[in-house]
Amino acid sequence: MHMIEVTNLKKSFGSDVILEGVSFSVEKGQTVSVIGPSGAGKSTMLRCLIDLESANDGTILIEGQPLLQNGTYPHERQRRAICAKMGMVFQNFNLFPHLSVKRNLMIAPLNSKTLSPQQASEKADALLKKVGLDGKQNAMPSELSGGQKQRVAIARALMMNPDVLLFDEPTSALDPQLTGEVLAVIKELAQEHMTMIVVTHEMGFAREVSDKILFMGDKRILEEGTPDEIFHHPHDPRITEFVSKIL
Repeated sequence: MHMIEVTNLKKSFGSDVILEGVSFSVEKGQTVSVIGPSGAGKSTMLRCLIDLESANDGTILIEGQPLLQNGTYPHERQRRAICAKMGMVFQNFNLFPHLSVKRNLMIAPLNSKTLSPQQASEKADALLKKVGLDGKQNAMPSELSGGQKQRVAIARALMMNPDVLLFDEPTSALDPQLTGEVLAVIKELAQEHMTMIVVTHEMGFAREVSDKILFMGDKRILEEGTPDEIFHHPHDPRITEFVSKIL
C-alpha cells in the first residue's frame, strides 16, 4: 500500500484550471520533491492533499483511506481524521504571534487532548532541542529570525506525530544565509525516513535529499524519477530548460 496515492486530481477556480489530471504516489519513508516553474500548480496540489483546498475531481488515498474518491469527499469527521495523519509547514511560518514559541508548539495537542500539559511541555522541549532552538521556549515569534521561525513551524508540525509532512516552499521567504539551517532540519528528517513531500525551488537540496522528484508544468506532472534521471537524463525538454535556468 502506498503512503499517498493521487489519481487524476483536478482543480479549478471558476474557469481557471489549476490542476489537470495529476497522478503520483509516495511510499512510506520517501522524501519526494516537487519542482517546476511558478504557476504550475505545485502549492495547490499540496493544499488539496491536506484538504485546505477542495478538488473538483480525482482520488486521494492517504494510507489507503480515501480523502477523495472519484471526486467525492467523505463526511467531515472522516476528512479530519485522515488529514490528522499529516502535518504541513507553510512558506510564511503561520505562527501565532501572541503566543510564545513553546505555546505555539503545545496548543494543538492540548486543544485536541492528545497529550497532557506535562507531556506536551516535555515533547515541546525535546522538539525545540531537535531543531536547534533549545533556550527559545519563552521567546515570541517577533524576536526570531525567519530561519528560526520556520524551524519552530517544523517542530510544531512534528508535535502531532504526523505520518506525513508536507512542505510548501519552506525556504522561499528566507534570506539565502538562513535557508541552510532550515534545509538541514528537513535533511535530518529525511535521514530518519520521515515521509515528506517538499515543494521547493532549492535544486541542490532536491538533488541531494530526494528519493523521487516530480516535475510539474502545464497543470500536471510532466515527469517523475530519481534525482539523476530528472537532472541528468530527463525525457521532457522543458525540464532541461528549467534546470538550466535555475542552476
